[in-house]
Amino acid sequence: MFRIAICDDMQSQATELADLLRLLAGEIPSQEVVIDVFRGFKPLQKAMSECAYQLLILETRVGGISGIDFVRRLRLTDEEIDVVFCSNEADSALAAYSVFPTGYLLKPVDRKKLRDVFRRVADKYRQKPSIVLKGIDGGEKLISVDDILYIEVFGVELDVHCKSGVVLCAGTLVETGNLLTSKDFYRSHRSFIVNLRYAVAIERCQFRMINGDTVAVAKNRYAEVKAAFEEYAGARKST
Repeated sequence: MFRIAICDDMQSQATELADLLRLLAGEIPSQEVVIDVFRGFKPLQKAMSECAYQLLILETRVGGISGIDFVRRLRLTDEEIDVVFCSNEADSALAAYSVFPTGYLLKPVDRKKLRDVFRRVADKYRQKPSIVLKGIDGGEKLISVDDILYIEVFGVELDVHCKSGVVLCAGTLVETGNLLTSKDFYRSHRSFIVNLRYAVAIERCQFRMINGDTVAVAKNRYAEVKAAFEEYAGARKST
């Protein structure tokens, strides 16, 4: 599933943009696209804590709040999410590029330019390795492997902590671990699989992650896990 969030306090413009994106999404029949519209950054932030978006399309100012500042804060924990500014303000383009957007579109939106940006992001997402997990509602969740920070299990519920939020799934760590073949992933504890790529440090029997979360390390395996992390970090520095 490819999720897009639009944030604009001009309801008519946001609706028009969403309708246009749905038409463009129809040109890629194999890709399921979901589009959510928000009229403020607070509800968008809340939604991002609950699900993962692959593309944000933002006005540069919504309700008096700077969209550029919103993305600047977002970049502290997520450097890779694609952001496109769609604005009436041509003068904000230079400032916007300081937060590394995928594009900057002026209203009224040119359909060809929007298609080019949408296709570029959608193609990039489809090319990334993904896994399919069972949702707790019985459906399926397509999750980009690169988006996963760590996975925690509670009985038969999996909390997949991603860079842009937590995805609730059903299953076991053993089954999920078999799907994650990359050396980036490591079983640090009976309840956790950690993506070493996003681990900042290991200390006091826990990993500290790039988003500030901590992931438990089994006490009886601490030396083993610490050595594995240091070997992994050393290998990444040499590449």
